[in-house]
Amino acid sequence: MLIVGALGLAVSFWGLYLDIGFISQPFYAWAWWSYIVVLDGFVHRRRGSSLLTTRKRSLPSILLWSVTFWYFFELLNLRYQNWYYVGVFGIGSVADLIGGILFGTAAFATVFMGLFETYEALTALELFKNVKLQPRPFAPWVTYAIQGVGAMMVTLSLSFSYYLAPLVWGSLSFLVDPWNYRRGARSILADVERGELGILLRLLLAGLACGLVWESFNFLAPQKWIYTVRGLEELKLFEMPVLGFLGFPALALDAFAAYAAIAYLVHGNATWENPNDVTQTLERRRGLSMQAFVAQLPLHALFWGAIGLLTLTRNVGSIELKLRHLESLPFGAESVLEQDDIDRPRQLLRALEDPERARRVQTELGLTDDGLQELYNELSLLTHKGIGYHHGQLLRRFGYRRVEDLARAAPDTLFEQLDAARPTAFPGLRPGMVRVWVNAARDEVAHFDDSDRAVSQ
Repeated sequence: MLIVGALGLAVSFWGLYLDIGFISQPFYAWAWWSYIVVLDGFVHRRRGSSLLTTRKRSLPSILLWSVTFWYFFELLNLRYQNWYYVGVFGIGSVADLIGGILFGTAAFATVFMGLFETYEALTALELFKNVKLQPRPFAPWVTYAIQGVGAMMVTLSLSFSYYLAPLVWGSLSFLVDPWNYRRGARSILADVERGELGILLRLLLAGLACGLVWESFNFLAPQKWIYTVRGLEELKLFEMPVLGFLGFPALALDAFAAYAAIAYLVHGNATWENPNDVTQTLERRRGLSMQAFVAQLPLHALFWGAIGLLTLTRNVGSIELKLRHLESLPFGAESVLEQDDIDRPRQLLRALEDPERARRVQTELGLTDDGLQELYNELSLLTHKGIGYHHGQLLRRFGYRRVEDLARAAPDTLFEQLDAARPTAFPGLRPGMVRVWVNAARDEVAHFDDSDRAVSQ
């Protein structure tokens, strides 16, 4: 498994570098599943037991509920508007629709798996194994007080979403884990009560590690998400505000608590963990039969589809950019470019950044110097922060024909112009998206200005 995962990662990055469509467009899913397989292989080699080998019975439930779990946060994001997606598969054909559904399902199914496998890897390394406290039973009121804090976090995040949206991360574990504790389900509080702090510390670290991997893979991908957390947009690592990484440890706690409750209610209180790691006594219950499990699949699919439709015009900022979307490309140019193994916009942009290849493209397409520059400017603009062709063509009509032009824009004014002029509600447009474009353009211009000054000195 370890070798298979490593090969998967190598192929994923190779396909991304060459921009091979069926690898690079869904790069995130390829890379993340390869990462999961690498971790699982490592865990199995260290301990002889892992989720993908000796505990496969938990997988269908983990994968299914992982997707539903994340769609719940997509629903909340309609209120928070803290992230949006760019470069997604289009909806113009059945193939695009199926591709988008499969990619979304494969990507969201990694949430539980990524967190749980990372936690298992840290456990295999025996991290925090001996971090213990004196066992001390909780007073009956403690769990209810913790749930009160969780309820307050959710209420504040929904009521004052502009400033307090980040409070949602971790609130689910505050609400659900005490419930798990009182019913004898797998619980973080139950371990803490016995003085076992390892599970808590490993989950927090697993969340942070996953966040770094998630965001690094996402940053490189053409189909990805971008954050627009108000007040935190200036200082970013990858596409995530630096302070936003604090949400990933909280997400790990949420995932653990949520799946423990699910396991208690529908899977006989069975845990996905290695039995050697569970010191808590779990009383088995009667779980759902396979027929009942299969019967609930349409309900999950209905929930996914409903949230997907609700978020199309709010959380999707652009669809996959293709050569035919470029206004500066002469008629019939696609077939000419195919002779040079160029069939995607990022491949063409890379060719135009190479002086020798740019001259060859110019000759083959019969472009003037101005025409070549216009093509380069359009490509740079439409690929800038996933702007895409819907918003990109509007920007060009308003006179923003280069990334440098965006750097001089006033984000709020530009948003109002674009919003009033766009012909359809899809893909979505929000003030935060325009701020992302303008801030990134300013950073890019500042970087080139600094480079020019360094050269001149």
